[in-house]
Amino acid sequence: MCGISAVFSKEDDIFTELFESLYHLQHRGQDSFGFSYFNEEGKIETFRKEGLIANNSSLEISTKIGIGHVRYPTFGKNDIDECQPFYVKGKYHTISMIHNGQIETDEIENKIGKLGENCSDSLYLAHYLSYLLNRYQNLNYLRLFYVFTEIQKIKGAFNCICLIEGFGLICFKDQYNIRPLVMGQKNDNYIICSESVGITSIDYELIGDIYGNSIITFTKEGLDIVKLTHTTNLKPCIFEWVYLAREESIINSVNVYKARIKMGELLATKIKSKIDISDLDYVIPIPDTSKPVALEIANQLKKPYVEAITKNRYVNRTFIMDTNNKRNKNIKRKLNAITHLIKNKSILIVDDSIVRGNTMRHIINLLKDNQVKKIYIAICSPQIKNTNNFGYDMPRKEDLVSYLKPDEEIEKEWGIEKIIFQDLEDLKKSITCYNKYIKDFELSIFGE
Repeated sequence: MCGISAVFSKEDDIFTELFESLYHLQHRGQDSFGFSYFNEEGKIETFRKEGLIANNSSLEISTKIGIGHVRYPTFGKNDIDECQPFYVKGKYHTISMIHNGQIETDEIENKIGKLGENCSDSLYLAHYLSYLLNRYQNLNYLRLFYVFTEIQKIKGAFNCICLIEGFGLICFKDQYNIRPLVMGQKNDNYIICSESVGITSIDYELIGDIYGNSIITFTKEGLDIVKLTHTTNLKPCIFEWVYLAREESIINSVNVYKARIKMGELLATKIKSKIDISDLDYVIPIPDTSKPVALEIANQLKKPYVEAITKNRYVNRTFIMDTNNKRNKNIKRKLNAITHLIKNKSILIVDDSIVRGNTMRHIINLLKDNQVKKIYIAICSPQIKNTNNFGYDMPRKEDLVSYLKPDEEIEKEWGIEKIIFQDLEDLKKSITCYNKYIKDFELSIFGE
């Protein structure tokens, strides 16, 4: 998944704004962070560190152009060598690159050779970009077009921002626009980052989405957006609205919060058809992503919305932790119940998705230990039945709760009354109703 940000100016020191922007993207990666920037001599300097960016607010860096990255590892080793940005020195051009997404590396390896054991796809992409750029001693837009044409042949998802010594900054992405990337402005300063929350949080104005038919450059001459001839295919990952993105963000002109409210409205209709809602005492969200969904379900069902499951704010996102043991340990630390609210009650639990089922199993056991009368579960996405190759880590198919397992079997195994998943068409409708130009989504995790 990862989070990326770049801030650039002709006159102003922008590092504080770059740091703050990346801080607001921490939910997209907790493993490590890093920055690359031009120093006063125009040379690239890089700072990388494992852990949270939030714990490093005392960094003293000054620059007019910089890029930053928070890492969520999906491929490669989980250590400092895989922290981004990646610095690559070439025959003519030295670069530092950040990447959000996931790509297939076989074809790249055939062209540039093997980089080593367990190298990340991002490192391969950085070396491949360097390989393409260093075919030319001098860069111009025509040569960048040729480089970009080759890059677009790569299979997978990629948002990339790159510093090139002696040239400036360049930004590009895959033609299907799978991962979000947006741009903002404040006076003569500009920002590019993964989500709009990283723009508006630092008082920049959101310009809009960046699409895969453009190359964005920033040089000493200023900002330039080069539109290319091939068409833009809008096929965003639908899981961004379900779980990945912050609810304040706007992706492809669709407000994440409003989309989640719509998910709740449509899911409530299905719930009414599946269970006797007179049996319900409360609608309870699993914090935090599902709160807007649960709030709208409670409104539609005319049932009390109660936050009876609490979250320890000092535990990070468990879905993006790198081992199952670590996830289970932190789930127990993360979630607890307000006992007196749920004892002898029939409750509807609302969550964004079920992947491995670790969180939901813990919650069910927690509720039963606190003498809940009946447990119903509503999920605002369909059954996840497949792995994903476009930028976030999914387990083997066999480890997915819904892989080859009907809902009735899950209900029996977990000892619950009913589990209700959102219909895929309703999930798509919750987003497309706000943007008619989105005709398709990346839906591989649902077996589509």
